[in-house]
Amino acid sequence: MNKPIFTVVLAGLLVAAASVDAASLKCKLIMPGDKSWEGSIVGRDGDWIEFSTGASPRPIRVGASTIKELEFEVEVDLERLNILNREREYENIISVLERMLAPFAEYDDIPSNLTPYKSSLMETYYKIKNYDMTLGIAAKLAKDDRNPELQERSRVYQALALIDAGRAEEAQAVMSKYGWDQNLGEDAPPEKLYIMAKLLALKKDYSSAMELVAKIIAFNSQNPEWMQPAEFFCAEIYTELGMYDSAEEVIRQISLLYKDTNEDDMAQKLKLKIEKLRAEKELQESLETTEEA
Repeated sequence: MNKPIFTVVLAGLLVAAASVDAASLKCKLIMPGDKSWEGSIVGRDGDWIEFSTGASPRPIRVGASTIKELEFEVEVDLERLNILNREREYENIISVLERMLAPFAEYDDIPSNLTPYKSSLMETYYKIKNYDMTLGIAAKLAKDDRNPELQERSRVYQALALIDAGRAEEAQAVMSKYGWDQNLGEDAPPEKLYIMAKLLALKKDYSSAMELVAKIIAFNSQNPEWMQPAEFFCAEIYTELGMYDSAEEVIRQISLLYKDTNEDDMAQKLKLKIEKLRAEKELQESLETTEEA
């Protein structure tokens, strides 16, 4: 997982979330054995898909469960999504992706080339902390083994969403199921170290969590996808421990190295939280001193 799937999607797809006629969806229908037809889906009747090849005045009927894959014709505004992503306009990204995917919802149970778009939607929902939507999409993607990288990524976000939603036991079950809580040495994948660190922090084991975060930072400096959130998480742990000076130093580094990123945005919010915590601490100490006097 060297590249964010969201980046891969944006880099590999073309222009504008155009309107699609839901009554006639152009696609390639691929059957087992890779026999395929070019044409359009013109309707659905339960498990039956009505598919027009254009060679006959009447569409053919194909059992949905017998279809290997549908390759839909889709269009995405690459330039617009790149701009929205840089500006962290995540709600707008979600709007674009959902509008693009909407005409194909009736065929969501059939394997298709829409999986990368759904993965991008999953990640964006996670960024805005909508964990229910993240988990809903991740659960479906985790069952699709056609693309092992996307399948693994969906599992990663499933675990992250469970942890951030405070569902420690469910997250631990996911970690154990895939063996992610084993072999967490310096050569472990950074995403596994990161997930386990967050789970440990959720359980208030900050010392062990910091050890894993340190491994990410020490051995994955060329992997910004996990390096940046790991550094921000480091600042969060320092804050939880009341080590405000250390947390603010990490925040300064984030602002210097990762300016205008999602981590920078979150770091500035954390900085305000630390200022509030400092003020509350100073007030409490002042009150205690007055009572002693």
